[in-house]
Amino acid sequence: MDANLDKLSEVGKLLGEKDEVCGKMVTYFGLMGLGRMLSRLSLEKQQGVSIAQLILSLCLFRVAGESIHSLWRKRFHCLLETGKNCYYRLLGRVWMDWRLLLLRVSTRFCAIVRREGAEDTHQPKCFIIDDTLLEKVGLTIERVSRVFDHVTRKCVLGFKLQLLAFFDGRSTMAVDFSIHREKGKNRDYGLTAEQRKAQYSKKRPKDCPARERLAEADRSKLDVAIEMIRRAYKAGLQASLVLADSWYTCERLIAAVRAIGGGALHYVGLAKMGNTKYLVQGCKLAAEQLVAKFERECHHDCRKYRCRYIELTGMLGSQPVKIFLIKYGRAKTWNVLLTSDKRMHFTQAFEAYQIRWNIEVMNRETKQYLGLGAYQGRDFDGLIADCTLCYVTYNVMVLEKRFTGYETIGELFRKEREDLVALTLWKRILACLKRLLEVLAEKLGLDFEELLLEITHDENSAKEYEVMADALVKLRAEETLAA
Repeated sequence: MDANLDKLSEVGKLLGEKDEVCGKMVTYFGLMGLGRMLSRLSLEKQQGVSIAQLILSLCLFRVAGESIHSLWRKRFHCLLETGKNCYYRLLGRVWMDWRLLLLRVSTRFCAIVRREGAEDTHQPKCFIIDDTLLEKVGLTIERVSRVFDHVTRKCVLGFKLQLLAFFDGRSTMAVDFSIHREKGKNRDYGLTAEQRKAQYSKKRPKDCPARERLAEADRSKLDVAIEMIRRAYKAGLQASLVLADSWYTCERLIAAVRAIGGGALHYVGLAKMGNTKYLVQGCKLAAEQLVAKFERECHHDCRKYRCRYIELTGMLGSQPVKIFLIKYGRAKTWNVLLTSDKRMHFTQAFEAYQIRWNIEVMNRETKQYLGLGAYQGRDFDGLIADCTLCYVTYNVMVLEKRFTGYETIGELFRKEREDLVALTLWKRILACLKRLLEVLAEKLGLDFEELLLEITHDENSAKEYEVMADALVKLRAEETLAA
């Protein structure tokens, strides 16, 4: 199951004009109600510069591609009439619950979409779980270790970031994440005793959120993933599916997913062609054995996706599952797709799993455009804060993209929904020109297609069309800035 990520870009085009984006970001952060949100969550400071102002500034710095220090050197710090230290203090604040902030931004996103009546979709709502590499270079970074890079097949210095995303049928937003290190075969984190001793550390109060996030670095990713899904569902993100790749697929995760919401969630994910046994028709068989036994009598051809598949119903441990063994074209290898929903057909499961690629797009875009993992400090709390701000920025930009690229936000631009959804300025003008040419051809007794060819092959007319097109481009740019 491959995908062209260039065709799935969510915010790449949006970041083409950074000055325009920064202006829109302020508007959409106001729509999020960040100040009220922080106040209700008791995360606002009692004195000094407002956290809402600091967070907004840090997100704008990120969009502009600048660090705190670079903007301070360029004298942009006068934006809040304060120095750079207040930003660094916020990043290292142990009592700041960054997880709760990101979760509330996600639920606020969904609330805005519901308020605007923009929920209409035939796509299922899904939780997507995946991990990505945050590569580092400093050995003194708190809790840093050598982690395995599945792309280069080598161990590199850094962290593994585990992300939970929510797909609401149209947009994909970040909901929660955790950062982990790996012990390695020798259980020394790939570092010498001296290197581990030289790492940065600081005291944290017993009940502060920062201490909990630090402890997650050594916990099982699967345990933390289950907790994140439960927390997101309880917060009101009502998905129907959980999507994950083959690393996560196991009996334990499927059982945990099915227990959430009284069985409201189902699991869809790839599985490995390994030694895992499935109970099918009274026999416990591995995936390759299932292919050998059922390929001739149970295979089907899917013309839509040009593949052959075997559809079986069985058990993975104590969990009932539907098994799809898939082979593409002339390939010799098979893939295993599992779902806990036994009523799901092959095309439904296949198309549902394709939604998982959205999180790959998010990982690529947040690293490429928003500097995910580029934090250079040694403090683990600062890394958590930096990643949270990256995902908050991404969610706000996806919200902007949702209404300007997919739909309208109504109240924000004070225009009727029907007018903006119907036709853009370009399509309206082209429709008028087409109607004008049709009437002209009718009056002259000519065929419309012949008249169109005559006009387009005229060099003088072609130059006039270019002037008109340039004028339309300038007009569109002026309207965008005015909005």
